[in-house]
Amino acid sequence: MDSSIPIFEKPHPRLSVLDWTRNIQRLQNEARLRRFESYELRQKANQLRNETSVTTRWDNYVNNELLRDRIFEVEAWREKQRFTREAVRDEIRALKEEKHATELHLESLQVPLMVSSQCLSNRDQRVPPELTRDQLGEELNRELHIIENSKRVLTDACHMGWEKLKELSNAYCRLEREIQNKDDALMLEYHVRDLTRDSADISYKLDATRIPPDTMSEESYVSCIENTIKIAEQLMSESKTLRATMFKAREQARNQMYAQSQQVEMIMRRRVYDQQRARNEMEWQKYKLESNMEKVDREIESLRAAVADKINPTKLVETRLETRTRRPVLERVQDKPMRGLIEEYERVHMSTNQLEKKLEEALTTYHGMYNHHQRVTKDLQYKNQALETDRRLIEIRKPIHGPDETEFQRSVGYCHMSDELVPK
Repeated sequence: MDSSIPIFEKPHPRLSVLDWTRNIQRLQNEARLRRFESYELRQKANQLRNETSVTTRWDNYVNNELLRDRIFEVEAWREKQRFTREAVRDEIRALKEEKHATELHLESLQVPLMVSSQCLSNRDQRVPPELTRDQLGEELNRELHIIENSKRVLTDACHMGWEKLKELSNAYCRLEREIQNKDDALMLEYHVRDLTRDSADISYKLDATRIPPDTMSEESYVSCIENTIKIAEQLMSESKTLRATMFKAREQARNQMYAQSQQVEMIMRRRVYDQQRARNEMEWQKYKLESNMEKVDREIESLRAAVADKINPTKLVETRLETRTRRPVLERVQDKPMRGLIEEYERVHMSTNQLEKKLEEALTTYHGMYNHHQRVTKDLQYKNQALETDRRLIEIRKPIHGPDETEFQRSVGYCHMSDELVPK
């Protein structure tokens, strides 16, 4: 059919309405899918951001706690080494004093040595008829032998004291160096602990996870510290033994040269010393028992108060349980409050039983300490009576000495009994 108006159409195929509708639906579905993927992406990204933030903050907190624990550990080791260093320093001072006293005593032996030698030389001036081997000559020779032997023993003791002083000084320097190292390490640890994410002096580092070649394990670190302390303690123990040996050598030499008291007086003074030491020990034990009894008594009162403090919570939970049993039948449900109240009931009764058991143990301990305190008090009375009895022996034996009692006073001062005798 001819048309009076020309019509021009695009050279493209025409779509049906059904295809056009399907195309719109396909675009809608794809848009919905893209929106869903966008939602999932945003949710996962939000979750990832939260998880990484929590993980980062938690890791920072954990490492801060680890740094605090490490600082506490290093400080503990440093304090222990400081205590050992102070003990070593005191031991060096005591050993120097003991060595100096030994050297002074060694020098004082020159006079009796010259006197003994001169006595022997003078006796050699006797004419042949009087040149006999008598007891006096033997005693003089024995005295000379005792003096020379004492000099040799004291000289060896001084030499060993010098060697031990050198070893103690080395141990002291080693402890000093390790304590300084720990001070430096603690300064770095404090700086690291105080760093935060907002600090100004933080930056990226090249290979921050590297381990220095001289790094040791924790076991080796602890072993090194313990080895140093063990060496120092062993040296101090040897030094104390050496000081005791030096003191013994001096006193033995002085005793062999000057002690003139009778064996009975020596035993008597030893007995007074033992009685005084035993009495002092009993007084110390009595004091410590009384102190601990006061502490246990306060603990008993605290336990009783704790037991009394559990009465109202017990009444409360039992009342709650009993009240809930009066609910209507259809409302009697074993719900969470009931289970929680039952658990509270069990825990509060268990706490009460534990406190009562501990209170019984504390009472038993207190009664045992009280009984032992009574026995110690009675034993102390016996020792005081025995000590007074032994002290009276000193007054009883005074008439057998000279008017000034020079020998007796010298023996008492030599044996340091004046510090142990009970004052009048």
